[in-house]
Amino acid sequence: MTRTATELPSRPEAPSHDDTAATARSEIHPHLKEALSLLLQAHDYALELGQDDWDMAVELDALRTARLTNSDLRWLLAKGLIDHAVEATAPGDSARHFRHSPLLSFSGPTCVVLTRSGASIAREALSCEAASGTAAPRVGLCQLATADELTERPKWDEQRRQLRVGRVLVKEFKLPSPNQETVLMAFEEEGWPPRIDDPLPPVAQLDPRRRLHDTIKALNRKQKRDLIRFRGDGSGEGIRWEPIVS
Repeated sequence: MTRTATELPSRPEAPSHDDTAATARSEIHPHLKEALSLLLQAHDYALELGQDDWDMAVELDALRTARLTNSDLRWLLAKGLIDHAVEATAPGDSARHFRHSPLLSFSGPTCVVLTRSGASIAREALSCEAASGTAAPRVGLCQLATADELTERPKWDEQRRQLRVGRVLVKEFKLPSPNQETVLMAFEEEGWPPRIDDPLPPVAQLDPRRRLHDTIKALNRKQKRDLIRFRGDGSGEGIRWEPIVS
């Protein structure tokens, strides 16, 4: 079955344990970092625009140019750092379409995205390289921290219709924005976990996944200070938030 980028379900990642993640970080070979840089940049663009990672999936040809071999791709897959699918977008389509391939084979229309753990490990590996003074040009538009690394949680003030981190005003609504405000209220009520289910009530004639996608994009627009990024969870049925650190 062919699905659009926003509908494509993510395959389960390999079990995530601290020792496995540490091993993967220590095993990132230097020649992989150019390709990881491309994948992380695509991941960050998706975050900035409030889009699903598959909307920015990197084509195989670009990764080949970055010297990524089939063996490299299979290693990254085995470590749970990337996911791949075959692009089936036709001329005139308004969105990208993909179909998962169960095989560890890679052909022309194959595209690749980082998994959640892959993005974290790639960011750490490239940040460590930058700190050592041997890095390539800076990747992406911002650096994301984990929710646990944020010293203060966001705060949604329903009465003032303001989103703040500490004393810093991130976003303020002058006009009613029911979908955005519903999402922020849900995060506030649940104590700002990394992810929540789509809290928007169903509306006849509206595609809930497209509505959530548009709401995420709106949440990321017109922030007074870029301290938070919202993104889909890859299923079309949930929303995540991540803090941004300078």
